[in-house]
Amino acid sequence: MTKRLTRKLTDVAQEVEQQLKAHYNVTQKDLDNWCTAARLSQPFPVSNMIGTNMLWIDYEVQRDVLHKHIINIMKKWDSRICSPVSACTIPGSDRIDAYDGQHRTIAALVLGFKEIPCAVVETTDPNFASFAFEMLNDTGVRRLNPGDLHRNALVRYKNGSRDVKNVMARTMQDQFDLLEIDLQDKGSRASDNLRGDHDYFFSHFKYAQKAIEVDPKGGTLHAILEAIKNTFPLQEEIDQGVFIGLYELQRLAREYNIALPNGWMSLLLTTLKQTFKSSHLIHSKAKLQWEHSHPGAGWVAPTAMANFMRELYMLNQGTINLPTHGAGASVGITAGNYAPGLFPMQEVV
Repeated sequence: MTKRLTRKLTDVAQEVEQQLKAHYNVTQKDLDNWCTAARLSQPFPVSNMIGTNMLWIDYEVQRDVLHKHIINIMKKWDSRICSPVSACTIPGSDRIDAYDGQHRTIAALVLGFKEIPCAVVETTDPNFASFAFEMLNDTGVRRLNPGDLHRNALVRYKNGSRDVKNVMARTMQDQFDLLEIDLQDKGSRASDNLRGDHDYFFSHFKYAQKAIEVDPKGGTLHAILEAIKNTFPLQEEIDQGVFIGLYELQRLAREYNIALPNGWMSLLLTTLKQTFKSSHLIHSKAKLQWEHSHPGAGWVAPTAMANFMRELYMLNQGTINLPTHGAGASVGITAGNYAPGLFPMQEVV
């Protein structure tokens, strides 16, 4: 896992300013103009505890209520992370219109709170709530991705939390560390600053989590990563498709109580490599064959990859009894129904 340091805010801001100039066509004149405009803007709103009976929600501005979201907030309520609701009022009015934070406000009221922290802007502009709502929700701010969530779970584990999801995150990360494979998204991998230290990487956090959920001790995840890395040592990226195919075959074997021999993943991949030398090629050929055998159907990665790998293994005279989802999931290889261009030209009869 790439190390991410705690840094002083002023240092980060200075670095960001340099990056804006170097890579985002922001000039010093742009920065000067923005700074001038910012200093001429209105002062920051002051946060206070406001009675919930004073708050209004304008649904010409706000989204409709998401009831499931309110349930999630109430289940995990912690007043320490209830940031102030953003609202505005016309001077002299006893009505305060919330334009950001309606769900936590409603959740607080349902939970019995009579007051909630609120940052209130006084304005005579009737369009301010609409403008502010748009600025807050249409700025392209990125939601937390699986990598962010995984990293935070590791921090909580380090700080002593043994919540199940934090323990599973630690066990998951341990498998990557033991095999010297970086678990990071492709954007981070391409960055000189964030790129991991190892020669191999895997970018699909949710697939890794699937493997740790089916085997919380980490054995299945470890075996999948090890088999792909060792069979295709020249490829920097652990292929997602081959990963989910091996995972699904292991999951099916457990579900149907099929005993697979030790080292079956490596045996399977070594046999597939007789036809396709690259794990990425196995993945792309599986997509080609799936589209051919299931015209109009969407790509279902676990089912498609597991059955493609199984049938190609059988075509190459493999003898392990691998599980299948059934006849409806067949990709057609065992019936000789090959997609045009599936195999190398020298193998076409």
